[in-house]
Amino acid sequence: MMAGLTAAIPGIMWLSAHKDILFVLSGLLMVFSTSLWWRQRYAPCPVNPVKAAACQRLRQINRWLLNVAWLAYGCGLFFAYLWVALVY
Repeated sequence: MMAGLTAAIPGIMWLSAHKDILFVLSGLLMVFSTSLWWRQRYAPCPVNPVKAAACQRLRQINRWLLNVAWLAYGCGLFFAYLWVALVY
């Protein structure tokens, strides 16, 4: 299965070889994104009711996506580093 996966996606071996720097870089970008979200969480929405409803809906979607991204990052961190340390 791994041979078929590496044949279909040749860059996957490079990602695996450089996972340390990729995790650090993606973690820093996630922290930056979260800090931007945190600063703007109480920014005013437009006065127009339609635009205000869209603004509130997009804030909820943004919060949900940010939580899903952190969950995916945590799962990746667990299986790439912590699981290996627990198994061996």
